[in-house]
Amino acid sequence: VHKTETKNLEVGAKILLSGDIARHGSVIMAARDEISFESELESDAKSLKEVVLELFENGIKPLAMRDATRGGISGVLNEWAKLNDLEIKVKESEIRVTEPVRGICEILGFEPYDLANEGTFVLAVREEEWKKALEILQKHDKNANLIGEITGQGAKVILETLYGVERFLEEPKGELLPRIC
Repeated sequence: VHKTETKNLEVGAKILLSGDIARHGSVIMAARDEISFESELESDAKSLKEVVLELFENGIKPLAMRDATRGGISGVLNEWAKLNDLEIKVKESEIRVTEPVRGICEILGFEPYDLANEGTFVLAVREEEWKKALEILQKHDKNANLIGEITGQGAKVILETLYGVERFLEEPKGELLPRIC
């Protein structure tokens, strides 16, 4: 058994995502609100066992790793930032979101960063391990990507938007999805 703990995070660590985000939450929202799309909208539900084992088998020592289920990636990143009094910066341009998910989020007024994932996890690794970790992640999902890094102290998450403007990526507010799955 390999154990990673959130308290291991450190300045300079790189933040990776194992795939695109918010598909599961979007599917649930669309079904709940009886929204139909002509495009394919599918949950990302899948086992993460193989990819996680491969990371460990290849000597990757995650500083932290967590599935981005309830609260999405904004929930995970804010939890890490607050528990460790760290500033995390991520780039919107590096976070993969499918067009159907963007459409659902636009219609319903949600940010994809807040929606549940069932087959995507967030990974923090030391700078010297991120390229190897990303290579492994991309073998399992072409949408895996380096999305940011821990830049200093401060208990906050900063999102650099597509326009180069920085804003806080806040924790999700309220109950986006009931516990139904």
